[in-house]
Amino acid sequence: MKKIGYMGIPGSFSEIAARELAKQAEITDVSYIPLICARNILKELQQGTIDYGVLGVENSSAGPVSEFVETFSHIQYEHLETFVLPIHHCLFKLSAETPMEHLTEVASHPQALSQTQQTRAGNYPQLLEKEIEDTAIGAEWLAKGILPDTTAVICSIRAGQAWNLELVAENIEDSSTNRTTFWLLKLK
Repeated sequence: MKKIGYMGIPGSFSEIAARELAKQAEITDVSYIPLICARNILKELQQGTIDYGVLGVENSSAGPVSEFVETFSHIQYEHLETFVLPIHHCLFKLSAETPMEHLTEVASHPQALSQTQQTRAGNYPQLLEKEIEDTAIGAEWLAKGILPDTTAVICSIRAGQAWNLELVAENIEDSSTNRTTFWLLKLK
Protein backbone atom coordinates (compact mmCIF):
# COMPACT_ATOMS: atom_id res chain seq x y z
CA MET A 1 0.00 0.00 0.00
CA LYS A 2 1.28 3.46 -0.94
CA LYS A 3 1.00 6.28 1.61
CA ILE A 4 0.19 9.82 0.53
CA GLY A 5 0.65 12.57 3.08
CA TYR A 6 -1.28 15.80 2.59
CA MET A 7 -1.49 19.23 4.17
CA GLY A 8 -4.46 19.54 6.48
CA ILE A 9 -6.86 17.02 7.96
CA PRO A 10 -9.93 15.21 6.62
CA GLY A 11 -12.29 17.78 5.12
CA SER A 12 -9.48 20.02 3.90
CA PHE A 13 -9.04 21.13 0.31
CA SER A 14 -5.74 19.22 0.30
CA GLU A 15 -7.52 15.96 1.06
CA ILE A 16 -9.72 16.46 -2.01
CA ALA A 17 -6.62 17.20 -4.09
CA ALA A 18 -4.78 14.15 -2.71
CA ARG A 19 -7.58 11.84 -3.82
CA GLU A 20 -7.69 13.40 -7.29
CA LEU A 21 -3.91 13.33 -7.70
CA ALA A 22 -3.79 9.65 -6.73
CA LYS A 23 -6.35 8.93 -9.48
CA GLN A 24 -4.33 10.92 -12.02
CA ALA A 25 -1.16 9.04 -11.08
CA GLU A 26 -3.06 5.73 -11.18
CA ILE A 27 -2.09 4.93 -7.59
CA THR A 28 -4.87 2.57 -6.54
CA ASP A 29 -3.90 0.96 -3.23
CA VAL A 30 -3.60 4.17 -1.15
CA SER A 31 -3.64 5.26 2.45
CA TYR A 32 -4.16 9.02 2.93
CA ILE A 33 -2.24 10.50 5.86
CA PRO A 34 -3.29 13.94 7.20
CA LEU A 35 -0.09 15.77 8.12
CA ILE A 36 -1.39 19.34 8.59
CA CYS A 37 1.60 21.27 7.23
CA ALA A 38 4.43 21.19 4.68
CA ARG A 39 7.10 20.69 7.38
CA ASN A 40 5.41 17.49 8.54
CA ILE A 41 5.15 16.21 4.97
CA LEU A 42 8.85 16.83 4.37
CA LYS A 43 9.79 15.12 7.64
CA GLU A 44 7.69 12.03 6.83
CA LEU A 45 9.06 11.87 3.27
CA GLN A 46 12.62 12.05 4.61
CA GLN A 47 11.91 9.32 7.17
CA GLY A 48 10.28 7.14 4.50
CA THR A 49 6.99 6.80 6.39
CA ILE A 50 5.08 8.18 3.39
CA ASP A 51 5.74 7.62 -0.30
CA TYR A 52 4.28 10.86 -1.69
CA GLY A 53 3.29 14.32 -0.56
CA VAL A 54 0.42 16.52 -1.73
CA LEU A 55 0.91 20.22 -1.21
CA GLY A 56 -0.76 23.42 -2.28
CA VAL A 57 1.84 25.38 -4.24
CA GLU A 58 0.02 28.41 -5.66
CA ASN A 59 -3.32 30.16 -5.47
CA SER A 60 -4.78 32.24 -8.29
CA SER A 61 -5.67 35.07 -5.88
CA ALA A 62 -3.03 34.91 -3.15
CA GLY A 63 -0.03 33.73 -5.17
CA PRO A 64 2.60 31.18 -4.09
CA VAL A 65 1.86 29.23 -0.92
CA SER A 66 4.66 30.51 1.31
CA GLU A 67 4.59 27.41 3.51
CA PHE A 68 5.43 25.22 0.50
CA VAL A 69 8.08 27.65 -0.82
CA GLU A 70 9.82 27.99 2.56
CA THR A 71 9.82 24.24 3.27
CA PHE A 72 10.76 22.84 -0.13
CA SER A 73 12.93 25.58 -1.66
CA HIS A 74 16.22 23.74 -0.98
CA ILE A 75 14.91 20.17 -1.27
CA GLN A 76 15.35 17.97 -4.31
CA TYR A 77 12.01 16.45 -5.22
CA GLU A 78 10.25 15.04 -8.25
CA HIS A 79 7.01 16.78 -9.27
CA LEU A 80 4.77 13.95 -10.51
CA GLU A 81 1.27 15.39 -11.09
CA THR A 82 -0.64 18.68 -10.94
CA PHE A 83 -4.25 19.26 -9.97
CA VAL A 84 -6.04 22.63 -9.97
CA LEU A 85 -8.94 22.80 -7.51
CA PRO A 86 -11.60 25.54 -7.47
CA ILE A 87 -11.61 26.90 -3.92
CA HIS A 88 -14.86 28.09 -2.36
CA HIS A 89 -14.57 29.29 1.21
CA CYS A 90 -17.37 29.36 3.76
CA LEU A 91 -17.74 31.24 7.02
CA PHE A 92 -19.03 29.18 9.95
CA LYS A 93 -19.86 29.93 13.58
CA LEU A 94 -20.40 27.45 16.39
CA SER A 95 -24.20 27.32 16.37
CA ALA A 96 -27.39 29.12 15.41
CA GLU A 97 -27.57 30.33 19.01
CA THR A 98 -24.30 32.25 18.59
CA PRO A 99 -25.27 35.82 17.60
CA MET A 100 -23.12 37.46 14.93
CA GLU A 101 -22.44 40.44 17.22
CA HIS A 102 -20.89 37.97 19.71
CA LEU A 103 -18.11 37.11 17.22
CA THR A 104 -14.79 38.93 17.60
CA GLU A 105 -12.33 37.00 15.40
CA VAL A 106 -12.06 34.74 12.38
CA ALA A 107 -9.59 31.85 12.32
CA SER A 108 -8.19 30.10 9.27
CA HIS A 109 -5.07 29.26 7.29
CA PRO A 110 -3.19 32.40 6.09
CA GLN A 111 -4.04 31.56 2.45
CA ALA A 112 -7.79 31.44 3.21
CA LEU A 113 -7.58 34.71 5.13
CA SER A 114 -5.80 36.32 2.18
CA GLN A 115 -8.27 34.93 -0.36
CA THR A 116 -11.27 36.36 1.56
CA GLN A 117 -9.81 39.66 2.73
CA GLN A 118 -12.00 42.04 0.68
CA THR A 119 -15.23 40.16 1.33
CA ARG A 120 -14.56 40.08 5.06
CA ALA A 121 -13.61 43.76 5.16
CA GLY A 122 -16.93 44.62 3.54
CA ASN A 123 -19.19 42.22 5.41
CA TYR A 124 -17.46 41.37 8.70
CA PRO A 125 -15.08 44.26 9.48
CA GLN A 126 -15.33 43.63 13.24
CA LEU A 127 -13.63 40.21 13.00
CA LEU A 128 -9.92 40.22 13.78
CA GLU A 129 -7.77 37.64 11.98
CA LYS A 130 -6.28 34.62 13.73
CA GLU A 131 -3.90 32.49 11.66
CA ILE A 132 -3.97 28.73 12.21
CA GLU A 133 -2.33 25.81 10.37
CA ASP A 134 -5.30 24.53 8.37
CA THR A 135 -8.82 25.50 7.35
CA ALA A 136 -10.40 22.19 8.40
CA ILE A 137 -8.60 22.25 11.76
CA GLY A 138 -10.39 25.52 12.46
CA ALA A 139 -13.73 23.75 12.10
CA GLU A 140 -12.60 20.93 14.39
CA TRP A 141 -11.17 23.29 17.01
CA LEU A 142 -14.32 25.45 17.07
CA ALA A 143 -16.55 22.39 17.46
CA LYS A 144 -14.34 20.97 20.25
CA GLY A 145 -14.09 24.26 22.17
CA ILE A 146 -10.37 24.72 21.48
CA LEU A 147 -11.33 28.00 19.81
CA PRO A 148 -13.77 30.13 21.81
CA ASP A 149 -17.37 30.55 20.66
CA THR A 150 -16.50 34.17 19.84
CA THR A 151 -14.57 32.82 16.84
CA ALA A 152 -15.81 32.23 13.31
CA VAL A 153 -13.84 29.96 10.97
CA ILE A 154 -13.20 29.92 7.24
CA CYS A 155 -13.14 26.44 5.74
CA SER A 156 -14.75 24.26 3.08
CA ILE A 157 -18.47 23.53 3.22
CA ARG A 158 -17.51 19.89 3.78
CA ALA A 159 -15.37 20.60 6.85
CA GLY A 160 -17.92 22.91 8.48
CA GLN A 161 -20.76 20.47 7.96
CA ALA A 162 -18.66 17.53 9.18
CA TRP A 163 -18.27 19.31 12.52
CA ASN A 164 -21.95 20.42 12.65
CA LEU A 165 -21.14 24.11 12.60
CA GLU A 166 -23.61 26.81 11.60
CA LEU A 167 -23.09 28.20 8.10
CA VAL A 168 -22.95 32.00 8.03
CA ALA A 169 -22.00 32.53 4.37
CA GLU A 170 -20.86 30.54 1.32
CA ASN A 171 -18.46 31.56 -1.44
CA ILE A 172 -16.78 34.32 0.52
CA GLU A 173 -13.61 34.16 -1.61
CA ASP A 174 -12.83 37.53 -3.21
CA SER A 175 -12.59 36.03 -6.71
CA SER A 176 -15.19 33.72 -8.23
CA THR A 177 -12.33 32.09 -10.17
CA ASN A 178 -10.31 31.32 -7.02
CA ARG A 179 -8.21 28.18 -7.59
CA THR A 180 -5.31 26.44 -5.90
CA THR A 181 -2.69 24.37 -7.71
CA PHE A 182 -1.67 21.21 -5.87
CA TRP A 183 1.30 18.98 -6.64
CA LEU A 184 1.93 15.32 -6.02
CA LEU A 185 5.63 14.89 -5.34
CA LYS A 186 8.24 12.55 -3.93
CA LEU A 187 11.81 13.07 -2.86
CA LYS A 188 14.62 12.29 -5.31
